[in-house]
Amino acid sequence: MRKVLYLLVALILASSLVAACTGATSPAGTPPPATAPAKGAAGTQAADWQKKWDSTLAAAKKEGTLTIYGEINPELRESLVQGFEKKYDIKLEFVIGKSAELSARWEREYGAGIKQVDVFHMGGGTAILAMKPKGAFAPLEPYFILPEVTDPGGWRGGKVNFLDEARSVIALNAAYTTYVGVNTDLVKEGQIKSYRDLLKPEWKGKVVLFDPSIPGAGAGWATFAITDAFGGLEAGKEFMRQFAATQPEVTRDVRTHVEWVAKGKYAVGVGAQHATLSEFKAMGAPITINRMVEGGNFNPGSGCLEVSPYPVHPNATAVYVNWILSKDGQAAFARGFGSPPVRIDVPAEGIDPSKMARPEDKAFLTDEKFFQVQGDAIRISREIFGPLLMR
Repeated sequence: MRKVLYLLVALILASSLVAACTGATSPAGTPPPATAPAKGAAGTQAADWQKKWDSTLAAAKKEGTLTIYGEINPELRESLVQGFEKKYDIKLEFVIGKSAELSARWEREYGAGIKQVDVFHMGGGTAILAMKPKGAFAPLEPYFILPEVTDPGGWRGGKVNFLDEARSVIALNAAYTTYVGVNTDLVKEGQIKSYRDLLKPEWKGKVVLFDPSIPGAGAGWATFAITDAFGGLEAGKEFMRQFAATQPEVTRDVRTHVEWVAKGKYAVGVGAQHATLSEFKAMGAPITINRMVEGGNFNPGSGCLEVSPYPVHPNATAVYVNWILSKDGQAAFARGFGSPPVRIDVPAEGIDPSKMARPEDKAFLTDEKFFQVQGDAIRISREIFGPLLMR
């Protein structure tokens, strides 16, 4: 079982920031922004980062524009515009769609020699599995300038939440999920404490599963099952076989999956997409995430940050990266995305408490290794749940 990264404290604590600058040089073949920070000595004076920031900001305003490809909802778009565009007078131009669709678009454009994107907000799985291997992203640390970004004291766990070893994908939210949603009119609090409780006869015919044999939240649940939940691959596969024997209903429609639970057609939804679950909950439906003793994941979903190796507006890219990772940027992102921030100095005001890990919750990060295992989880799911898919 992978190491538990940390247990998030439910209350957001204020943290005083120490001015420091720890920028990194860009690796060979990755052009940094025109005024990107270079790696300096530990004793760099505050005036050095301020000078670098001032010159980068001045150059960014001359560029005047930043192009973002991302899976961005209307609320997040408005929050980014209000927060960034109005503060820096740099126009944000969005190309919005599902991460898989944008990945395919980027690949077609890149193959045709079209390089027009600066920043990505792509889903972690698409970023790690589909785009990163094709050279879509540059390391992010060369863009770090502001002390509140470079200071590890501002981050949960004392470090920026990079999802990959190349440090090219950052989680921008700390959304916690167990992949299980329940109808609160049909499931009493504490009635289902473990995934193994779903094997009890009382829940037969009352569970709907989002198909784990295709990419999505169901595959995320299957990956969690064979990595962290039960202690390893064989134990996870055995649970999945036992769960399949209860013959849960299976669907491939994300909204239908959650809607059936919200309306009480089924009491439990396994492989529930948290964003859709939260949407129904916000509308007053009796539905919520269910805490499980096996724990859950910090799953950023589409709330990640990546940058192009060849940004058209390199200085505006640097300004945006620093802003989105600053207190102001994280507050704006949390409001628009509707998930807990990854900075400990940003209050989670108005965020659904069910998205936050409690001190007692086991919490694992959906990092690069997790996504790489997901392909095996999908294959295993096809073998185990295949008969159910044919019904």
